[in-house]
Amino acid sequence: MMSAIWQFIKKYEFFVLVAIWLGLLVAYEITEDATFTSIMGLVAIVAITRLAVHPMWKKDEQAEKE
Repeated sequence: MMSAIWQFIKKYEFFVLVAIWLGLLVAYEITEDATFTSIMGLVAIVAITRLAVHPMWKKDEQAEKE
């Protein structure tokens, strides 16, 4: 069971991070705690960075090597 969950997280990593970010946004709106905004910024940076280094952007490079 845990393996299936981990495979899902790895496959849809960007969307999982976006869901976490949205959850933190809701928590911030409810509590107005400034800690959530800092964590939201960190999660956003991680999501953008992970999306930028995703293998789907390297398809042209892999095609040239073959």
